[in-house]
Amino acid sequence: MSATATAQRPSSTAGEERQALSAMAFVSDTVTLSRVSADLFNMTLGKANVREGTIDNALAISEWPRDLDLLIVDIGNTGDPVADAAALKTAVPGTSLVIGVGRINDVALYRDLLAVGFNDYLAMPFAEGTMARAVERALEARERTGGAVVQNAAVAKDAKPRTLSVLGARGGVGTTTAAVTIAAMLGTRLQEEVLLIDFDLHYGSLMLALDLEAIDALREALDQPDRIDALFIQQVAQKKSEYLYAMGAEEPPTGGFQARPHAASDFLRSFHRRFRWIVADVPRGDPVIQRQVLEASSDILLITDLSLPGVRDAMRLQQMVHEVAPGARLHVATSGAVDVRRSAVKVADVERTLKRKVDCQIPADAGAALSAINFGKPLSEAAPGSGIVKALRPLVASLDSPKSGGAGGGGIGGASIAQKASGLLGRFGQGLKKK
Repeated sequence: MSATATAQRPSSTAGEERQALSAMAFVSDTVTLSRVSADLFNMTLGKANVREGTIDNALAISEWPRDLDLLIVDIGNTGDPVADAAALKTAVPGTSLVIGVGRINDVALYRDLLAVGFNDYLAMPFAEGTMARAVERALEARERTGGAVVQNAAVAKDAKPRTLSVLGARGGVGTTTAAVTIAAMLGTRLQEEVLLIDFDLHYGSLMLALDLEAIDALREALDQPDRIDALFIQQVAQKKSEYLYAMGAEEPPTGGFQARPHAASDFLRSFHRRFRWIVADVPRGDPVIQRQVLEASSDILLITDLSLPGVRDAMRLQQMVHEVAPGARLHVATSGAVDVRRSAVKVADVERTLKRKVDCQIPADAGAALSAINFGKPLSEAAPGSGIVKALRPLVASLDSPKSGGAGGGGIGGASIAQKASGLLGRFGQGLKKK
């Protein structure tokens, strides 16, 4: 059946309540094809363009009608339905409703299709009238949002994008472990997909820790963020679990990359079209990328160990955060101490030097961290009873809070002035003031 199919039935008053839709459909199953045609008859006043075919036929169309209201497409025979769906969604007019049909009855596939912009998905076979009800639901949802297409119910509840940058004052303070754990816990807590990005293009270990494949497209995306579309995001953001996606690179050490101005900001803005929450593992060795990511962040977690060099660099980074991201919420954590009472620097010294409260004290737990790496899972899944997970839980709970002070009430806007530090820590602060 290659020609347009129409069902022979009179139009009803109910079908004329809403203006006739401009609709197309590509369905390979003949029974489903006739049911779709019958369901669309009233909605389109008998002018639905219903064809025998699949998503491949739809992808072959070079120019779509600008007034297309509805597209129904069969994804049953494609090898990668989500990638093909993402490619199709970028091709059709942005206001078009897209409903997929297929033979796989899987909630994970349904969610992935909604994530790339489909409005619904129906598993075949389905009864006559099912498609009409699905179209009505999609139309009502679009009308409630003033004409916008609802792509993800989790994002719709709060469309404001959030980027948390996790930054270590020194190497080895557990920045990557914290970033992975927070992203996993945040996604589970919010029941929302979170994207985890390793911005250390050359020596990042985030993908290795999650047993995922690093890709070479991250540098290209940073270099040309205007070319990022739904298909690209679907291909490069690797799914680790129901709510956790990750991406990272392993560029050759000899390869140089100089980010252009605002590259990271444009990059993050592009990915925020798909993910409301992004957690960034920020490198210490690339000051250009580091500064750009911090500038684009809504939240920043600064982690320091309890050592003089660590506190010195934490103070310097805190000053930079004040300068480049004055509107971000700053959270400060200490990390790596087996026994804080025996540390060279006390938590109270850190608070006096930074003139604010420490939001989180992350203990050392080498056994749990090693177990997570061995399993290729976030710490919250591999060792949920770890002290690291327990320490990060209040911080994660505070991230989506409207309060501006962070977990301990010590955000950038709410930092309290503590008593003057003495000794070496005091001299660090005086040296910075002179500069």
